[in-house]
Parts: sequence; structure tokens; C-alpha cells
Amino acid sequence: MNTIKYSAVNNLILALLTVAFSFAGCKKDDGPIKEEILSKLEDVPAISTNPDATGSQAISILDLASFNGKFSVTKYFPNSISPDKVDVVVRKSNSSGKTVKVFKADVSSFPASFTVTSADLTTLFGAIALNDNYDFSVDIYYKGKKYEAFPADGTIRGIGPGGPNNMPGFSELVRFSVICGYDPDLYQGDFEVMQDDWADYSPGDIVTLTKIDATHFSFINVHAVSPVPIVFTVNPNTNLVSLPRVSVGSAWGWAVGIYTGAFMGTTGAASSSYVSPCDQTVTLSLLYGVDIGNWSGPYLLVLKKVN
Repeated sequence: MNTIKYSAVNNLILALLTVAFSFAGCKKDDGPIKEEILSKLEDVPAISTNPDATGSQAISILDLASFNGKFSVTKYFPNSISPDKVDVVVRKSNSSGKTVKVFKADVSSFPASFTVTSADLTTLFGAIALNDNYDFSVDIYYKGKKYEAFPADGTIRGIGPGGPNNMPGFSELVRFSVICGYDPDLYQGDFEVMQDDWADYSPGDIVTLTKIDATHFSFINVHAVSPVPIVFTVNPNTNLVSLPRVSVGSAWGWAVGIYTGAFMGTTGAASSSYVSPCDQTVTLSLLYGVDIGNWSGPYLLVLKKVN
């Protein structure tokens, strides 16, 4: 029987594992975990809640009606014993606290697939707001006991680093976050320079962005010699922007005869380059260089749509 051992003391088991070898009076045959701790562990069927890539991966506050999230609930070990049933539950998390509701009760056939819309979430929780998170998981019923996905202390089931979360393909929950969804049509046209730490541009200068497709836009740095379009990639699920080190022209206009080549690329933490569609801005953390090397950065470039 393939099951997962859940501790009755939840996250305390991790701390106990850490100090187990320092317990005074342990016998050499006690093993790394004392018998009185092992006796509190219980066998529970392992149920995985996994996202479906064919559905929406996030909720756009700018287009709530388009959200169509999909996920599945499966037995991690397909041929193992089943729980008596599970309730599919969802937790709403935001700055005002955490609330858990039942999304689908009494599920006993696995695998099971589900679709959730913004209307479903509104029915359960009321208005959807930017930066809300909706976490889907399962309450497991087995041998007359209930094992909650989200206990009252706000954690998920305390299964420790040796539990199923470290197993390939296992997912404790599926999260749908409310973001200011990327609109590729917004990121074209004239943008005003709000900040340029590299000082190619001054505040108030205009940079023209060109939409390439649903996940790419470009602009030309007019301060390069023989400039070429610089193509940025947007992850529409996270609004993060990336740019590998690419040539922007044959040289920098201010360095002709001194350096050859001119390149740019995003640098620093991935989260430091992003679009903010609700604010109609793009913030880029950039690195600049020439053939022989680069100047240490990052240098922020912040642009805002001219309406």
C-alpha cells in the first residue's frame, strides 16, 4: 500500500528530526526518530493536485471573463488504495487574511478534472482583487479521519522535506494569482522616459515600442550606430521581461573610434524587469557593453505609455 506518512504534530516533525541525534538517553537501537514519534505518524493516501497547462495559468484583473483555470486531482500512486473521498477546497489569500471554501465535495473517483472560472470564485468569495491568490487542494478523508489541506494555522499539511512534495510530479496545491494581465496591444507606440540610470535618455524623451507578437515587443536605441531592433520577451503569466545579451548596433554613438560593438541585456534578479499593464509602464534592469566587456549595472530604464 503506497501511502504518505502525515505527522499528527505537523511541522514539529521537521524540528524533531533535526535534533533527534542530540536527545539525551537515546538507545543505540532507537534509530534517527524515536519510537514515540514514529507512533504518531499515520498512513494516508497520497493525493496530488496538478495544474493543467491547457487552461489559464493566472487571472487577469483587466479581463476577468477570460479566466478558465484547469487542474486535476489524482492518486500519486495510481494502483494504491484510495481515500474514502476528498473535498476539493480553495483558499483565498491576500492582505486581509485567509479563507477556505469547498469547491467540490465528495470526490471519490480518480483521476478527476476540474475547471474554475472567475464567476465561480466570485460566488465563493465575492469581488476579485489585484494580488489575490486562489490555492486549490484537497481535504482527504480516510479511515474515519479528515486531513485538511489548509489547517487553521494557515499552513499546508505539515509533511516535512521528506514528504511527497519532493517526489517527481507531486503537487500539494494549484495556485491562480490575480495579476494585471499582459496586453500586447498596449506595449506599442510612444512611451515617455521616466528614468534612465544609464543616461542615454533624459526624462521626457520618447521611445517608440513595436509589438512583434503576443509575447514580444521591441525598440531601437537611437544612440547606437547602425541600430537594430532590440527584442524583449514577456512572460504573460508573470509579466516578467527578459532580454539576452544582444547587439543593438555596430557601436555606441558616444564611443565611435574607442570601442566597437554595442550590446544590451537584462540583468539582476528576474523580478527586476517587468511590465505593469495597469500602470502602462515597463521597467527594465539593464546591462550595457561593448566587444571587450560590459559596464557593471544594473541600470534602470522606466518607460510609461503616452496616452
